[in-house]
Amino acid sequence: MAKKLILTIALIFILASISFAQSLAVKPKKVIYTKDEIINEDPIIDKGDHGDAAAHNWDAVTVIYPQISGIDSLVAQNLEAALDSYYLQDSLGGKPLSYADLLWKKGQGLHDYKINYNDNGFLDITFRWRLILGHLFEEFYTIVFDVNAGTRIMPQSVFIKTPGLVAMIKKAQQLDAKQAIAEMKKNNRAYSMCSFLKREFRGKFSARNLANFSISDKGITFIYNYNREHLCAEIYPKGRYFFTWKEVKPFIKPSGLFGNFIPPPIIIVQQND
Repeated sequence: MAKKLILTIALIFILASISFAQSLAVKPKKVIYTKDEIINEDPIIDKGDHGDAAAHNWDAVTVIYPQISGIDSLVAQNLEAALDSYYLQDSLGGKPLSYADLLWKKGQGLHDYKINYNDNGFLDITFRWRLILGHLFEEFYTIVFDVNAGTRIMPQSVFIKTPGLVAMIKKAQQLDAKQAIAEMKKNNRAYSMCSFLKREFRGKFSARNLANFSISDKGITFIYNYNREHLCAEIYPKGRYFFTWKEVKPFIKPSGLFGNFIPPPIIIVQQND
């Protein structure tokens, strides 16, 4: 008599290599630039201003720099150079920017960062620029780095079947836009001021936007940065489209850097007596 014995074998993926036995640490370092001096705060002094000297002095530019430690010094140096290329040029590990150069590159305000994910050889970081240009204006830019290589992770190294992936994200974007427009219509003042933006709300997510994403153990969030009119900034669609790793499995390159996030297949072994 034949019996079927179903064995569910979970394939174990090693997410961290020996090179990541050390713990990557990111330490903030604050530098305040004014017309007359450069002030280094290490460690950072909490003055109740959330690190923002510009809150009290509009001529000051506050920069919170990410400093890498806890890993091989050469790897740390490469990673800091990569971070620098997307944050503030000529800043990390080199000569401080002049006040004039900083104003020319980023403007007055607070420039800082937030670590979203720091595990399994990936560093997901969001840079924020809080500008003072007659009004407060914020810009955010999220980048995921391959820590070991010291480089930004680009779409071609992790995604496949991109037309299908883009179509799935566009569908989520359209739903996000509909919800934002519905919310705007509930506010007569907002609608009268910002209704001209309805077409822009729908967005045009394309393959070139696939470079903008954020990761976690649960899934991946694709990001669409709207060119927000400051008077209507709060009513724009969120521009954040989250999918679990299971949902994006068909579009993840198995041999790529994100292959280890994909749920392993279930192997059924049949045995006959």
